[in-house]
Amino acid sequence: MINNQITKFFICCIFAVTFGSMCGTVCGSDNPVFKMQEYHQRNGLPNLFYKIARQRQIKIGYIGGSITEASNGWRDLTFNWFKLKYPYTAFYQINATLGGTGSDLGVFRAERDLLDGQPDLVFIEFAVNDSGAPREKLLRSMEGLVRKIWAAFPETDICFVYTAAEMHCKALAEGKPQQAVVTMEELAEYYGIPSIHMGLEVVRLYIEGKLVLTADPSENAHTIVFTKDKTHPLSESGHPIYASIATKYLEIMSKSPALKKHQLPVPYIADNWQNARMIDISQTTLSGKWEKLPEDHAIMQQFGQHLSSIYKMSPGAVIRFKFNGKVLGFYDCIGPGTGTIEVTVDGQKKEIRRFDQWCDNYRKNAFFINDLKDGVHEVEIRVMDKPIDKAPIMLLKNITITDPERYAGIDWYPANIMIVGDIL
Repeated sequence: MINNQITKFFICCIFAVTFGSMCGTVCGSDNPVFKMQEYHQRNGLPNLFYKIARQRQIKIGYIGGSITEASNGWRDLTFNWFKLKYPYTAFYQINATLGGTGSDLGVFRAERDLLDGQPDLVFIEFAVNDSGAPREKLLRSMEGLVRKIWAAFPETDICFVYTAAEMHCKALAEGKPQQAVVTMEELAEYYGIPSIHMGLEVVRLYIEGKLVLTADPSENAHTIVFTKDKTHPLSESGHPIYASIATKYLEIMSKSPALKKHQLPVPYIADNWQNARMIDISQTTLSGKWEKLPEDHAIMQQFGQHLSSIYKMSPGAVIRFKFNGKVLGFYDCIGPGTGTIEVTVDGQKKEIRRFDQWCDNYRKNAFFINDLKDGVHEVEIRVMDKPIDKAPIMLLKNITITDPERYAGIDWYPANIMIVGDIL
């Protein structure tokens, strides 16, 4: 159960304090977005700046989606800010970003991708990719991530950062807050985590006519262009705006260094995903045509840094296992040569196609089986011998298949099972 007092607090205050009055005109300084608060210091980042003054090495971690994954984006710009402001400290970056994924996968990736690097600060950015996630699921994954970090490193600071795609910017301009941000702010308030909404400045510039949300920058020489694809900021314009907002408030937080251990309070939501676990496929029963990819395989060379093992499962191959819990997902690689699998849980079958219009190259991906009840479950995954007409799918992204052989495969490349519970 969610803490009732905190819930009531947010029902009364979240719109008034975090997002300001929801009345006003759509244009000009009376617009409600100009009253929205883009920064909450809360407990700040005391340990980080205390350590910077006393340690030779500092490690800064970033976990989020493609907006944070972008090279020369706000991630690199804020990291460089630290290096320039503190030139006698050696800074190391932990890049735990993964495009197209949200906090539901992030909490499972945390140990290997983020915590193995022993970060002193973690920026968490999932506001765009978590758009549309049910509130309680989002609370479970984000709280699980926070609790994983502080259970492992209680002197590591966390900062939530919020971004906005074009659709969010337009909604914000009409006084409509991002629901994912509202939900994340519940946890930020409960745990005293500072938060920075980097997207509000973009919206304000848009309202003032100083910025175009989506356009070709070559056709807008005298106006700031935020993005070309409605989501990802341009490195020459959108990302510097994000970084300028983030560093403005990092400067403020730098004034309050202190060594403080973050104590884990009673969970905000009891069944959060702090115990999210990655299970290697080798811990299941395998049959049919399958193999563990060797280290020199192209897919393994591309993803081996973050996936200790990847398996190739050909049509007819089967994975079987039992687990106790109610969260089940799969971490895999999909691309030109992947096809369809059949997942059976407790006798209920579901076909899942592991190919989409972004499969012109291989990438890490994940999916979850929803609406499971807590308890013991029997699971079977079978790779189907089911050809896919991939040409029209790729045309959705204006990609014409010129090498049919490259897309001929219908295999599956799983790496891990994701559960909150135990394999039996």
